[in-house]
Amino acid sequence: MTSIGSGSFWQQDQNFWARSQQITQAQTLSSTVIDQMFGASSTLTSGLASIANQTALDRVNTALTAAVQGALNPTSTTSTASSSTSSSASSASSSTSSTAPKAAAPVVSAPATGTGTVPLTSGTSLLGLGFLTRGNFTVSDGTFTTTYQSTGTDTVGDLISAINSGAPGNALVRAWLNGSGNLVITSQNKNDTVTVGGDYAAALGFGSANATFAPTKPPPISHPVASSSTSATSGSAAKSTATPASGIATNSALALQTGGTAELLLASSGSAGSLLNILA
Repeated sequence: MTSIGSGSFWQQDQNFWARSQQITQAQTLSSTVIDQMFGASSTLTSGLASIANQTALDRVNTALTAAVQGALNPTSTTSTASSSTSSSASSASSSTSSTAPKAAAPVVSAPATGTGTVPLTSGTSLLGLGFLTRGNFTVSDGTFTTTYQSTGTDTVGDLISAINSGAPGNALVRAWLNGSGNLVITSQNKNDTVTVGGDYAAALGFGSANATFAPTKPPPISHPVASSSTSATSGSAAKSTATPASGIATNSALALQTGGTAELLLASSGSAGSLLNILA
């Protein structure tokens, strides 16, 4: 057999067909890989498009629902805004009030009340306190006066009984010993001023600096008067918040007011964007 170079024609032919088969197999594998990659890409694109479609549909449905509710109940949107504004104002007020000093307690009216500074008991002898026989102790309500004269053998209990006897011409007051044993004298109404005096007032804890007691009265209440400018302002504010004659609130979606498409409605609600296969 004739040969050329280092190999025969038959060997070269075998080598050629072997290489051709290898090239064919490589191309087949490449085509398979390309087809699989294309299929995966198509599946991914379809899945993303489906997700985008659902998201777009949800946005459109939400915008349509809000617009219809705004048209049927114009005050709901305003109420929501007002409530959020009120909440913000309340939060600000709460934070301000937490740092502001507490307001003083309101003044409540109370009768005139005087309290002695000497501890006593109902059995304490007036003579032991320095009262001499016929020594006097007086209590006045500004109109009537009770005058008690010591007998020399009486006690603080006898003095209290005489003040509370209610005899004609006596001052309209009541007397008792508090938990500390101090003599307390108070008016029976909230108008009279009580005055304590007599030769031996100091022996019971009353004196020049602790002798006159006025009732407690709250300050007068002032009633503000609304001016005509305030009324006019209120009237104009009421007019400005009136519902339009169309029956559709001015805060409804623009697309609903103009009868636009769902895509315009979506855009008017702040959700503008491209819709992917919205009808797929």
